[in-house]
Amino acid sequence: MNNDNLLKMKLPQQDLAQFTHFQLDGDAARDWAQQLPVTNIRAVAEQLRAALDDLNHCVVAPELRHAILAALSGSVQVTLANLTKRFLHQPLVMPEEPRQLAELTEDIYGQLIDAYSLLATHIVNDPDSIRDHNPARLLCEAIQSGLDFSGRSILLSFQLYRPVTLGGWLTLHQLYALAERQGLATLAVNDADGRSTTVTNTYLQGLVLGCIKPNQLRQSDMVAVHAALAQWSEKLQIGGQGTVDGLFLVDLDRDQPPLYSKLYDKHSSSQCRQISAQELVSYLHQLQEQDDAKGKPGVKLEDGLSLPSNMLGHLIDCLSSMSMRNFSRVQSETPLAISIGLGAAHFHAADGRDFEQLIHGDHYSPEAAGRMSTNVFLREDKSPHDPWRKANPEEDFVREESASEAEAAFTHNIEVDEQSLQAITNGNAADSPRRSYPVYQVKSINASPGGYCIEWGEDLPEDIRAGAIASVQEGKSSSWSIAVIRWVSRLQNARTLIGLELLSPQAVAYGALIHTKKGQEADPQRVLLLPEIKLVGQPHTLLTARSGFRERQKISLLRLGESFLIQLTQQVAATASYAQFDFRYIKQLDEVVAEDKSGPLDASYDSLWSKI
Repeated sequence: MNNDNLLKMKLPQQDLAQFTHFQLDGDAARDWAQQLPVTNIRAVAEQLRAALDDLNHCVVAPELRHAILAALSGSVQVTLANLTKRFLHQPLVMPEEPRQLAELTEDIYGQLIDAYSLLATHIVNDPDSIRDHNPARLLCEAIQSGLDFSGRSILLSFQLYRPVTLGGWLTLHQLYALAERQGLATLAVNDADGRSTTVTNTYLQGLVLGCIKPNQLRQSDMVAVHAALAQWSEKLQIGGQGTVDGLFLVDLDRDQPPLYSKLYDKHSSSQCRQISAQELVSYLHQLQEQDDAKGKPGVKLEDGLSLPSNMLGHLIDCLSSMSMRNFSRVQSETPLAISIGLGAAHFHAADGRDFEQLIHGDHYSPEAAGRMSTNVFLREDKSPHDPWRKANPEEDFVREESASEAEAAFTHNIEVDEQSLQAITNGNAADSPRRSYPVYQVKSINASPGGYCIEWGEDLPEDIRAGAIASVQEGKSSSWSIAVIRWVSRLQNARTLIGLELLSPQAVAYGALIHTKKGQEADPQRVLLLPEIKLVGQPHTLLTARSGFRERQKISLLRLGESFLIQLTQQVAATASYAQFDFRYIKQLDEVVAEDKSGPLDASYDSLWSKI
């Protein structure tokens, strides 16, 4: 084996005199792991981290180190899976306990990466010490495991919207470079789940995460994309310049993700590798066509996860062409008012009226039956098993003859405050609609005609997510623009940067009534009509909730005094929070009759009958 130019990353020194957790033996390690307090996931994680840390500082023969890591593998996998459930899908500013669990998970990943990197370097330095295994096979397994945990650590950083740990990309690149130099990059090896893979496929799975704009994705979408890349990594190619013509290029000696090939100078390092995704993009186009034919249910993956339909378009856009800014950004400290969510945007577009007022008028009040359905104390319980329904207190209770007339005439008087009385009689919530849609005051860092970059402090709302709709009011303007949160980046000093892309300078709020083939009635839903902007050639579109709407649907747009029949034609954008459609107006029969004034009245009906 070639041991020149080993890993260019910092590895722990083996300076620990004694290992105290268990006897340095595979069976002893397995018995120790099985006796950990599984009901206390934090205690298990802390003990595993300590054991791995001490193991990395002990002098251990390569085969023995491999046996111990294999014995701990099952407990490590279960612990990491349980930990991530405790802190993912939390607000960006996490409470103390989830934040500590996230840091603990990052530490365990770091210890595992060091452990397999040490194992790989020891095998290369002293292959003759390997007696019971094929040195090349053992080295290949060590590098593959190290790459797997490196990729998962990078994924975790993206899920927490944080910068990748210092040295994280370099570790990934250097492990692959070692396998490449040893001629092991394409050798078949089993991963942690027993599936056949290669070092190259595992490397590309983690590497391409840096090419797909992960800060624009939600945590669950990142997990699905990571799993999909493991399944599709064979459709990616990597090679030196001249062997592969790729959109992206990576320098194996630098601590940075892949960049566009065109951004590198002509005198690139010999350690540069190009990544081509042409075959994968073609395959994604096929999946997208199949998905459209099935009504956009998404793509089922081998491990049971599902890749949402909008992720197919996102991956195609990211991997097929170079994306550059359409507008230059300038520094700006403009005060902005921001409200998050489609419901909030609908409320502001309706000039502060709630949904029912938009449809029925400002003085609308729901009928008593409607108010009763929202009050649990006024609902009629029709359960056949309720014994209290059989009780008749007027007949079952007999007052004693000795009761006084004053006691018999006693009645309860309940004092109700004016606000509660109004809520009971009028069905109005105690909180006004404005309280349901809070407005946050922030400042932009820079701005362009296409959007803003804003900085948010500690008071970050829980519903901040990449892909969420936001309504934005600039300065003292009375109008609200419609934007989407394109990316989120959580910085180390408790600051969060958020990128907003403007979708439209204004919107018109409507209720949408979906027409079904069976004629079933459904409640109207909130939608926003984004008007046409002729100056930039942007047609009118309809912004809807993510589910319930699809291409070729016929919809009635409703608001007080207005009703339009439209048909959704093509979905032009989608995230986990919203969908955006092109649409066309449909003329109804009375409109056709009203427009046909070319002849006598009978002639209009004749022309209609000829069309039927």
